[in-house]
Amino acid sequence: MSSVKAWPLLLLPLSLLSMGTADCPFPVLNGKFVLSSESILKNSFPDNSVAFVECAKGYVRKEGSTSITCLNGVWSAVELICKKIDCGEPTHSPHMSYVISDGTLFGAYIKTKCETGYDLEGSSHRQCLVSGWSGKAECILTTCNLPDPIEHGKMNAPRGKPEFNDVITFSCDDNYILVGNSSITCGEYGDYSSPPPKCKAITAPTKASTTTNKATTTDMTTASSRSHESTTTNKATTTDMTTDKTTASTHSHGGFIEALTTVSMSALAIIAVVLCGILGYRHLKHKGSYNTGEELRTKEELLLNQSV
Repeated sequence: MSSVKAWPLLLLPLSLLSMGTADCPFPVLNGKFVLSSESILKNSFPDNSVAFVECAKGYVRKEGSTSITCLNGVWSAVELICKKIDCGEPTHSPHMSYVISDGTLFGAYIKTKCETGYDLEGSSHRQCLVSGWSGKAECILTTCNLPDPIEHGKMNAPRGKPEFNDVITFSCDDNYILVGNSSITCGEYGDYSSPPPKCKAITAPTKASTTTNKATTTDMTTASSRSHESTTTNKATTTDMTTDKTTASTHSHGGFIEALTTVSMSALAIIAVVLCGILGYRHLKHKGSYNTGEELRTKEELLLNQSV
C-alpha cells in the first residue's frame, strides 16, 4: 500500500520538469531574412531545437550565423547580416548611354539612351534584379525610305537604303528646270530635310504672247511719250507763266521809273522857269534905270561932291 502511494511522488519531478519547457512558434522574420527550405517544412519547433535562416531575394549574406535556437519558447536573435545585390553599371553597347539616378542596387531602375541618329530597340528602362539587369536594348542607325524617282530628271543616292546624314542629289534633263532643293538629307527621325524637287519644262513664248507683249510695249511707249509731251507742255506753261511774271514785274518797275522821271523833269522845268523869271526881272530892272537917267545923275552928283 505504501509502495503504490510512492509512485506519484516519483513522477512529480518529471511533470514539473516537463511543465518548464515549451515549443517555439513558427519564426516570424523581417523582409531581409527567410527560413531555409529545410526549416520551413517543419511542423513544430520544440525547446532547444534549431532553425536555419537565409537572406531574402535580392540580398546576399555579408556576415553572421545562419541559425536561430528555441529557448523556453523564445527564438534567439538573428545574427545574420544581409545586404542588397549590386548589379553595377550595365555593359555598354555601341552608341548607347545610361541615365543612372537611383543607383545600381537591387530594385533600382536606369534609363537607356541612344546617340543622335540612332533608334532605340528594346527596353527604354531596365531594373536591377537577382539575375542582373532586366531587359535588353540596342541602338540601331536611323534609315530613311528611298524617295520615288522624279520625272524628267535623275536622282543620285549613296546607297539603296539611305542612312542618317546621307545626302541625295537631283538633276533635270535638258529643257527642264529644277523646282525645289537640289539635295535633301536623311534626318535623325527617318524623314528628309525637305520634299524631293520636281522638273518642269521650260516653255518658249508663243506668237500670241509675243504680239501681246509688243502691243503692251507699244502702249507703254505711247503712254510714256504722252507723259513726256504733257511734261513738256507743263514746262512750257511754267516758262510762259514765269515770263509773264517777269514782264509784269518789269513793266511795273519801268512805270515806276517813268513816273519818277516825269516828276523830276517837271521839277527841273519849274526851277528853270523860276530862274528865268528872276534873271529877266533883274535884266528889266537894270535896263529901266539907264533909261530914266537916275543912275547917271547919281554918278554926277558923286563926282561933284568929290571935287568939292
